[in-house]
Amino acid sequence: MELIQSKSLLAKLMATENLVIEQRNVSTAAFNVNSRVLTVPTLDNNISPQLYDLFLGHEVGHALYTPSDGMVKARDMGINLSVVNVIEDVRIEKKIKNKYPGIRSSFVRGYNDLIAKNFFETNGTDLNDLNFCDRAVNVPQRRVACVFADEFIF
Repeated sequence: MELIQSKSLLAKLMATENLVIEQRNVSTAAFNVNSRVLTVPTLDNNISPQLYDLFLGHEVGHALYTPSDGMVKARDMGINLSVVNVIEDVRIEKKIKNKYPGIRSSFVRGYNDLIAKNFFETNGTDLNDLNFCDRAVNVPQRRVACVFADEFIF
């Protein structure tokens, strides 16, 4: 069995449903909560096994825990969707790592790979200068000190 087939089967087992797994020429993974399609980047030499596991684990987290109407409800309530997305990502990653503790090390190594590749485009940037959403995404992965003021620019 090829690596992509075994990883796809693992993602389906973790999600406890027969997800559609598509491998495409994309820069990052995505999950459509309505169609139940999990899209992953084409596996090549630029994607380490732990980064691939991070992508799959993160998107399986959405499959398991993200309500299909969540973004619609947030939009209808006038909540900034970027903020909702960041909070949802943090929430589902915590839940998937609690459900499958063995994936935690893949998340750490996968995020280290993304940081080394400057995926978040923050190399050389003082994280204190970033807006709230960018801090929420970058600070936990980098394990650095960052000042959060009483007021933020979203």
